[in-house]
Amino acid sequence: MNKNLCISLLGIMLFFASSQAEARMTKEAHILYQEACNYEYKGDYATAIDIIQKALNINGDDAMLYTKIAGLYADAGNYEEALGAYKKAVRLRPNDAFIYISIGNILQTMGDYENAYNSFMQAQQIYPEYKYNYLNLANIEYFRKNYKNAIEYYTTFLNAYPEHLEASENLANVYYASGQPEKACDIYAALYKKYPTAFKDYTHYGLALFDTKQYKAASEILTRALEDNKEDEVVLAKLALSYQNLGNNDKALEYYTKTFAVNPDLTALRFDYANLLGNMGKNTEAIEEYKTYIKAFPNDANAYKNLGLVYKRQNDIDLALFNIEKAYTLDSSDNDIKKELALCYHQKQDYINALKFYDMVLSVSPDNYELLANKALTLHAMNNYVAAIELYKQLLEKQPNERLQTNLAAATIAYAYDLYDKKDYGQAILYFEDAIELNPKEASAYFGYASANDKMGCSDIALENYRKAVSLAPANLEYNTALSMFMTNHKMAEAKNNAENKITVPEAKKPEQIKLTTTEQTIAYENLVKNGDEAYKKQQYNDALDYYAKAVIYAPQDKNTMLKIANIYKLTGNNTKALSFYDRLLSIDKDSSDAYFNKGLVLANQKNYDDAIKCFERVIQLSPDYPYAYYSLGMAYEQKGDTEKALEYYYLYSGVEKDEKMLNTVRQKIKTLEG
Repeated sequence: MNKNLCISLLGIMLFFASSQAEARMTKEAHILYQEACNYEYKGDYATAIDIIQKALNINGDDAMLYTKIAGLYADAGNYEEALGAYKKAVRLRPNDAFIYISIGNILQTMGDYENAYNSFMQAQQIYPEYKYNYLNLANIEYFRKNYKNAIEYYTTFLNAYPEHLEASENLANVYYASGQPEKACDIYAALYKKYPTAFKDYTHYGLALFDTKQYKAASEILTRALEDNKEDEVVLAKLALSYQNLGNNDKALEYYTKTFAVNPDLTALRFDYANLLGNMGKNTEAIEEYKTYIKAFPNDANAYKNLGLVYKRQNDIDLALFNIEKAYTLDSSDNDIKKELALCYHQKQDYINALKFYDMVLSVSPDNYELLANKALTLHAMNNYVAAIELYKQLLEKQPNERLQTNLAAATIAYAYDLYDKKDYGQAILYFEDAIELNPKEASAYFGYASANDKMGCSDIALENYRKAVSLAPANLEYNTALSMFMTNHKMAEAKNNAENKITVPEAKKPEQIKLTTTEQTIAYENLVKNGDEAYKKQQYNDALDYYAKAVIYAPQDKNTMLKIANIYKLTGNNTKALSFYDRLLSIDKDSSDAYFNKGLVLANQKNYDDAIKCFERVIQLSPDYPYAYYSLGMAYEQKGDTEKALEYYYLYSGVEKDEKMLNTVRQKIKTLEG
């Protein structure tokens, strides 16, 4: 803005007043006046002033001479003398608005905006029809930051002089300065379009565009502004930020570099600079910039949060948490900070704190699907299966999500196994059924379902689902072992039932085998075995072992009871004890195919495949039609990586097995191994 804008109007004022002044000016004074004007034209203000002073000595009551010498003093930069002369002129002509305007311009130039405004207002009261004075009033109110008044005066002036470029630019500047960048942009854009060559205020226009988030246009206009001043740090900084917001990181980095080259002390800008470096993957540099910024602004929560996020990207969760927690202490109301804390604690597997912050965020944003999903995962990880399952279901009702569907199935299976471990087999079965419906290809769901039904005495369902588990996970030794044991035990139970239905005395009670010495011992032995069998059926394995162990004291050669003891130890995972009793049984009966087979299963479970293979081979020698010995040999060789031998025994198994479902499982194995 030109602070001396209205001084150029002095000629108009002098012309307007000359008709009255010349009437009183003497001829001699008038000649001197004309001579002074010639020197003024040449720029020789000192000589012109001396000549006017001579005229005043002759004609000291002429207002025009005082206004003339005042103007000369002003042109020479002697504002105090100029004001003194104008004051004398205004005493001679108190109703001359233009003298007050001239005084106002001098005061404005001197920075005395308050008195300048008063002088312009005096002129306004004297001569309200003079529209140019509104420009003076607008300019002075702009300087005084009385933006509302400035806008009113500029608008009034432009209604009279709509083509006035400087007034229009100043009005735009006032809108920008008063926090109305949208209105400023409208005026700048209109001026730039109308006067493309005369328009000069690229800086303010570019800043207004930036403030209205028109970053592409801002970058273009601010680049033009740099043509006038290539080291304008404000323009350079806004260009960097514009390109950063546009996602043009390379350009943004270029202008940040130029900005800090001009002024390295722009610490406040280093926060955005650090954000850029972080987004570009320059994590080390970003960390240093955040630290520099934090030294100057130690209470900026966002700086600590963003620094923490950089550490999080580097997988340094401890430092990430340290800084984000600091951000939280500075601003505990920021939901984004609480969200990041929840995610970091989750990643650190501190599920209690993760859940606490998830709940804080969700209390403000209860429908945030992503956070609800994370909360469900946290509950799942904390083994709070019931709450996790419920939340998974709620989320899936809102929208399908394959990942959450899988997680729901996993939580349902985990809870079902939890119920199984607590011997709540009925409830476990219900949850295993849900899991199978959720994920029909999950072998562990079928295995758990089979195990629970086995405990409930539902043998047909158990067998079907053991087989399903094996068919889905044919390489899983646990599933194969369980199936083999189930079928072995099931056959033993059938054999026992058949024996009980016969009239003949069971073999176990023959004196030549048991070698009992008294009737009382025989009765005690039979009761112990009977009680052991009842406890076994009820899965009361410790009680069963106690009964069987006491029974074999009466009958140390009782192969059946010895086998039951070994099988219980195998079933409960005590492999050492199981192997010990299988060996004791084999010392009694070196041709017990059941003992060799089950011993082989225990050895295979211990990954001792070589010894397991010897056991299974011995079973085949003793019982060539023992199908699961072939199958187990195939499994053992497969686990050892001997595909050729595995295929050999799978083919042999196919020749002796009659069960179509198991045959399908083995055929699939053969197909897989043969590629």
